[in-house]
Amino acid sequence: MSEFKLGDIFGCEAIKNFGGALRKALRIGDDYASLVELEYVETKEQFLEVIKKFLRRYETTARKGYMGKELSRLSEKDLEELMNLVDKYGVKPIRAALISYALVRSESETKKESQEVE
Repeated sequence: MSEFKLGDIFGCEAIKNFGGALRKALRIGDDYASLVELEYVETKEQFLEVIKKFLRRYETTARKGYMGKELSRLSEKDLEELMNLVDKYGVKPIRAALISYALVRSESETKKESQEVE
């Protein structure tokens, strides 16, 4: 595993997109199983299985939609980039970045809340 900067991981679009999807799955679909499974991933093979399960659950949530709108799907490019990051940096930093993005408030949520207060 090469030396890296956290900005290289947290700034990656695939991490942001997967983390955002995990956030939606938690808040809209109550998919805590994906979060817990991801927390305990140690190997690339386990990571691959957890991502597969998460995508299957997320697809169901996305198809059902939220407030009458379908949720956006993750792209093949994001999936490939995510797996390349795991190969390059290892499982633990990628896992930490995904969970971190899932648990923070997004910029759109912050803007929405500030508009409601006004």
